[in-house]
Amino acid sequence: MKTIVIAHNYSEVSFAAMSYHFAHYLANRGHRVVFISHIPYFSEKKILKMNSGEIILYSWSTEKRPTSIRDFVWFSRIYFQYKPQIVIGHFVGSNITILLSKVFSLGKVKSIEYYHTLSDQIIADLKKVTLKQKLLFHRKKFFYRFFCDTIICPSKLAKKDLAHFFSSEKGIVLLNPMIDRFEKKINSTTGSISISYLGRLDPSKGVIDLVKAFEIYKNDNPISKIVLNIAGSGKQSDEIEKVIEDNPSIRFLGPLAYHQIDDYLNKSHFTIIPSKYDNLPTVGLESLMNQTPLLISNTTGLTAYLEDGKDCFKFNATVEDIIELFKRVESNFDKVELMSLNARNTFLEKFSILNYCNDFLKIIE
Repeated sequence: MKTIVIAHNYSEVSFAAMSYHFAHYLANRGHRVVFISHIPYFSEKKILKMNSGEIILYSWSTEKRPTSIRDFVWFSRIYFQYKPQIVIGHFVGSNITILLSKVFSLGKVKSIEYYHTLSDQIIADLKKVTLKQKLLFHRKKFFYRFFCDTIICPSKLAKKDLAHFFSSEKGIVLLNPMIDRFEKKINSTTGSISISYLGRLDPSKGVIDLVKAFEIYKNDNPISKIVLNIAGSGKQSDEIEKVIEDNPSIRFLGPLAYHQIDDYLNKSHFTIIPSKYDNLPTVGLESLMNQTPLLISNTTGLTAYLEDGKDCFKFNATVEDIIELFKRVESNFDKVELMSLNARNTFLEKFSILNYCNDFLKIIE
């Protein structure tokens, strides 16, 4: 039996579900998993027994992001109590868990870090790269080099980004999965072609260009059946609301609660991802899971795992190419039912929880 620390959210919401289910997968195979959850927050330790293994649930010393001396001291006690052989870190929780485990074990712990966000995307969303941001990049480069044995990249593009920005060849591609909640497909019956966007409204996501392209296309094609739905929030929310306020063909919903997402995507004919830079966008997996094909830019990591004309239409993230995309959607709308079935098959083949768990087990063994 191995002891494995996982620092993430112990939740079945969104892509955090991969860590939730991987913890159960490991425990059912006889391992002891010490799961340090940021969200939800556990005020007291909980122990879940399963088969010959167990999951021991903790949360950090406070509900805040784990960055304080108090968090360092708290995890030091956890380390010496359980002495893990493997540590898997996500986001800020990995800094303390991996660093201290490597130091206390004299380098013997196998440390696995996750590379969730492209550096290109971070830079695109910043107004400018400050000295503080440059120092954070250098700190992360040092961390990757001296404390991480393996860096999980959710796409080939992420692995390339890691090598370019941090000069690291430690990346291993492991596709993020999504829990399967699909029941049946329910398309809109209004006679329109429903294209939906869901996600952050930040510069890297390309939503401003999407709106510009749509308005140009609708002006040139006034009898077009395409309607555009936009859901989300971010730095550009106010700007987008102002631009579209007089356009009846664009519906702005603002942020959605997580329980609303499946219905939103399921009822759409297509989900559009116009990102300038993106790794493996979760909404893309949720869309495929809901049997909704994608309209996806070539500058996302997910694009490499899809086939143009089969489960998606690919395009370059420019106003001109998005206009051409709308033309392509309208002239090929008779293919939407087959593309929907193909989208669902792609999800089952490449992004299931079981496939993810089996492949991750090979990495840590």
